[in-house]
Amino acid sequence: MADIATTCPFCGCGCGLYLHVAEGRISGVAPSRCHPVSQGRLCLKGWHAHELMDNPARLTRPFLRKDGALAPVSWEEALSAAAAGLNAALRAGGPQAVGVLGSARAANEDNYALARFARATLKTPNLDCSHRTGSLPTSGDLAALEASDLVLLVGNDPNEEHPAVSARLYRGRLNGSRLVVIATRRHALARLADVFLQARPGGEAEVIRTLLRALLADQRSEALAALKASVAQASPETAGLSAADVEGAARLLAGAKQVALLYSSSLAALPAAATARTALADLAAVGERAGAKATLLELLPRNNLRGCLDMGVSPDRLPGYASLVDSVPDLARAWGADFCRVRGLSAWEMPGKVKALYVMGDDLTRAPAAPDLTSTFLIVQDIFLSPMAQQAQVVLPAAAFAERDGTYTNQERRVQRIRQAVTPPGEAWEDWKIVAELSARLGASMPYMTAENVFAEIATVVPMYRGVSYQTLERAGGASWPADMRGPFAWQRGLQPLPRNGSGPRSSAEFPFLLLADATLGPWDQETSIANTLTVAVEFTLIGRDYPTGMLYLHPEDAKQLGVRAGRNVQVRSARGEASLKVLVSDETPRGVVLVPHWQALRLGVMEIAAGSETERPVLAPTPVAIKSA
Repeated sequence: MADIATTCPFCGCGCGLYLHVAEGRISGVAPSRCHPVSQGRLCLKGWHAHELMDNPARLTRPFLRKDGALAPVSWEEALSAAAAGLNAALRAGGPQAVGVLGSARAANEDNYALARFARATLKTPNLDCSHRTGSLPTSGDLAALEASDLVLLVGNDPNEEHPAVSARLYRGRLNGSRLVVIATRRHALARLADVFLQARPGGEAEVIRTLLRALLADQRSEALAALKASVAQASPETAGLSAADVEGAARLLAGAKQVALLYSSSLAALPAAATARTALADLAAVGERAGAKATLLELLPRNNLRGCLDMGVSPDRLPGYASLVDSVPDLARAWGADFCRVRGLSAWEMPGKVKALYVMGDDLTRAPAAPDLTSTFLIVQDIFLSPMAQQAQVVLPAAAFAERDGTYTNQERRVQRIRQAVTPPGEAWEDWKIVAELSARLGASMPYMTAENVFAEIATVVPMYRGVSYQTLERAGGASWPADMRGPFAWQRGLQPLPRNGSGPRSSAEFPFLLLADATLGPWDQETSIANTLTVAVEFTLIGRDYPTGMLYLHPEDAKQLGVRAGRNVQVRSARGEASLKVLVSDETPRGVVLVPHWQALRLGVMEIAAGSETERPVLAPTPVAIKSA
């Protein structure tokens, strides 16, 4: 039996594990004891990662839509059809008529090749990933969560999505670290906090503004004047907080010598995410000016979202976060000087505006407002027949993480190897190889023979990857790109004045409750990779079987006032529609607020839909509702 060291393909933690290989099959998984992230531990997802490869539902050969149905074809026929569809769109509408989507799950090599394909081969600026966020410059590592005097957690409990993070937070508390939590739900870590600042639905930004005002109250620095003025109207009363709690949190922040600011992926699912992120960067900058060491960490929901952003899968950034007008001589030499430097459409703007869409491991169908793709020539490559692939004209089978070589970059900027343990099933290919073959058919050959060739080019054109190679990544935990490399993130440095917040949703006599979709209540349900990791899928979908119409978290006093008990159905009505849900009574939710898991909220047709201010991604906004017993 061989043990192949690799990196977990699920969340942004990037835990290290070994794949047990015998007779050409992966029989199991074991954690890496010396890995700096997982430290000899794995969560449920990691322990069953090998099931992705052995699932009989894997795509094993290309498909082409014929007479309305997907039919198996050869690679030659599939690639020819894909090239023909892209060429037809280019002839009809030019490069703007084509869109390209990368993947927060695919390797760096795949996303880099795709960025080159979009901007240099197709000359299109329409390049994006549906999980793209307006990320802040992560400036530390997970070890800081145990080493800090104080941790400020913004958003929901990371236990569901990032167990390796929660473990460090619990160990930090045992070692005397102080904890301040800002969230709407009083989750397990909020109960352990020294100070819990309970935000109104979507009100995290306003809570941080209030903290900033308290911290800046005695500051007279000219450099802080604009920021101080922008939060002058913030107050505990406007944020729905007690003055004592705000002052207590501010004292802890002001007295800490090492602070870790941590925010969960639930923040990205809120309309005010951009303001909240800017406020956190300001909070870190204020702490640093006061002499504290401030670490900023974003918990990313997918294993290689950081790498996807690093590789330039964005409508307004090049690899390495270079702006579209920056001088990038190394990139120009590698791609050719005439690559596209125009700002493109976001993932959510492309449907209906492009004539052809090439999708590598992404899926737009599970958004609050699923796009209409009926008039788009759709090419999808994936490891399973995802809901988006089911709508495609061409489907291309890709290799999974254990069937190829490559790299992932985790949420703390740690670049790590994935290694081939078994051969891909049937006729599946590595993603970068599919991209290169398709590019050659469109008249632009790429000089890659292996994934290592692709990474070697990345190391010459992406500044934070310079000097890194497969050889330097051999040790457990790989290598992190420098935390002080803030040049790429200059547009998001701290001490930026904050915009005034809108009033936000308010309850009324007709709709006396506010409904909030919680992104960390069962966050993995309905996710393609989890749904096809069979043991994990059963564990994550059991609660859905108990609550088939959806579960509504209701405060005990609100349940008593409404005359409903746990397990009973209620009707939830908003200005948009009505739905039936089963009640789960919980004091985690504040009075007057009801919660529903985000994945269930998507299908209810009750919640208001807003556009994310940074990415145009449709998000579920807190919504006034009425509730009555069914």
